[in-house]
Amino acid sequence: MTAGGPPPPPPQTPGQFDAGQPYLPPPPQGYPAYPAAAYTQNLYPGPAPGIGYAGFWIRVLAAIIDAIIIGVPFAVVFFVAEGPAISNYTACVNSAIETGTLVSTCASTYLSSFTAFELAGLVVEVLYFVILWSKLGGTLGQRILGLHVVDAATGQNIGIGRAFGRFVGYVISAIALYIGLIWVAFDSRKQGWHDKIASTYVVRKV
Repeated sequence: MTAGGPPPPPPQTPGQFDAGQPYLPPPPQGYPAYPAAAYTQNLYPGPAPGIGYAGFWIRVLAAIIDAIIIGVPFAVVFFVAEGPAISNYTACVNSAIETGTLVSTCASTYLSSFTAFELAGLVVEVLYFVILWSKLGGTLGQRILGLHVVDAATGQNIGIGRAFGRFVGYVISAIALYIGLIWVAFDSRKQGWHDKIASTYVVRKV
C-alpha cells in the first residue's frame, strides 16, 4: 500500500478481462506482445502497442492491387469465353440495321451468355474476399502492403461467416455512393461501414 492510497492493480493479461481495467484483446499472430504497462494508458495509434489502424489511402492502394489481381485475369477469360457471343451479337446488329429490323431482337444472342459470365464473376469475387479475409487475414493486396483484417474483440482472424458479412457490408458501403468506404478516412479507428457491420479492424505494424 502506498501513502496516497491502495497499490495499483497488476498488469492485465492480454485477452483476460478484469473489472476496472480496459480490455486488451490478444495481439494477432506474428505481432508483438503487449508490454506490462499497457493497461495504464492508451498512447499508441492502434488497438495495441506496435499495431496501428490502417489508414484510408493505404487501403485504397490495397483495393487497387486487388482490382488488378482479379480484373486482369477476369478480362482475359471474358474475351476468350465471350468472344463468339460478342461476334454473333455484332453480326446480328449489323444485319438488323441493313434489313431495318429491331436491333433489340439481337439481345437474346448475347445477354444470356453475358449474364451467366457475370454471375460466375460474382461468385469468384465473393470467394476471393471471403476466403482470404478468413484464412490469410487479408486479401493479396492487403497482405502485400502488410495489412491484416482482425476481429475487433480478439485481434484474431475472422471466420467464414464474419468474412461473408463483411463482404455484404462492403457492397452496401459501395452502393451508398461509396460513403461507407470513405468513412474510413474520418473514423477514429479507421473503420468503414463494413468494418463496423462485421466488428473488424484493419491493422498494420507501426
